[in-house]
Amino acid sequence: MGDSGKLTFSGNLRRFRENLGITQEQLGEAADFDRSYIGGVERGERNPSLEAVLRLASALRIAPGRLFEGIGDDTQAPALPRPSPITAIANSNGLLIGFEYDQYDAEYQLSGATEQEFVRVMRALKDGLASRRGRADVVADAFRLAVATWPDANPSDLWTFLVNRAYCDRSNHLAANARLNLEQSWKRTDGWALERVLIAHYRPFLESNGITVKIARKAEKAALLGNINDPRIVPDKADILISHHSDGAETLLGVTHVKASIAERRTDDVPMSRALIEAGYLSVFWTMDAKSFPSARPVNNGEFGDSNSEQTSDKRRDFEAHGHFSACFSYNRNTMPTPDDRNAISRILVCDFRNPDDHFSQFLRDALGRRWNG
Repeated sequence: MGDSGKLTFSGNLRRFRENLGITQEQLGEAADFDRSYIGGVERGERNPSLEAVLRLASALRIAPGRLFEGIGDDTQAPALPRPSPITAIANSNGLLIGFEYDQYDAEYQLSGATEQEFVRVMRALKDGLASRRGRADVVADAFRLAVATWPDANPSDLWTFLVNRAYCDRSNHLAANARLNLEQSWKRTDGWALERVLIAHYRPFLESNGITVKIARKAEKAALLGNINDPRIVPDKADILISHHSDGAETLLGVTHVKASIAERRTDDVPMSRALIEAGYLSVFWTMDAKSFPSARPVNNGEFGDSNSEQTSDKRRDFEAHGHFSACFSYNRNTMPTPDDRNAISRILVCDFRNPDDHFSQFLRDALGRRWNG
């Protein structure tokens, strides 16, 4: 991807950077890359991912498309996201999972894991993606196999550093999908997959307690939510319906909003959530709270930050101080739950997939008890 006469991505990047009067190091700081990565892109030695292109454009204060201006069909532009294969190397603590994370060759320690277990989980994902099954179902099954195989691991880490990275490994997809933008495909798939994870893990236990959780069709959502006369109610935003069956009738208990990360459409869901709560229904936030930053050893700390009331983040205040949702259930063990002694409007609780009889199901059972007794 040289820059000898023809306009190229690398040349455009350097031109916009120089026009702005900043160094490679300054651009790297603004875009959260190191200087060597910027230099590699400008020399045509690195192919930036779509996420990297967006961050570079934002740091340069230009539209992303301007970095591709003037690039002809005979000139190679940066490839679409092309993650390197996910790898696993045995060490004394288990497996060291390797993957590309922006400019880093990143590693994640999966304690207590064996190569045979890793191969089994990867095979389940690859075989599923080669079948005619929906991608969301395949991802959900691979993740559930991973948490069953490594119950001591942080579920959000398995989602972020294993299943996500394996899905974006092109070798796990059919040759017919060679041009598929895997990072974008993941963003379309992960929410649907998490909905299926929730249903598969909780539905049998909750049904034995008189509660149904389901992914409903559009007409069914509209019917159950139709008795709430509020323009903020948008049935399509109801990821999972929570209901109770009695005497042949189905009664709505509320809605669960399923998100991989806290930031993902959180604010978009607040108006409907407030309407549900004001009408006497549950509006539950269910998340992997997945958030890490590019590094050689990334840490998935999530987005809630410290639970210290003096340093509380806006995302935490959405629950504890403002009560925009009835409760939040995180499956990231690094999430700091709401302290027991805090007088919060709604609480953040941490769960895993060891047993469906946990904080989430207890919260729904308590809500049903209040509705039944009320």
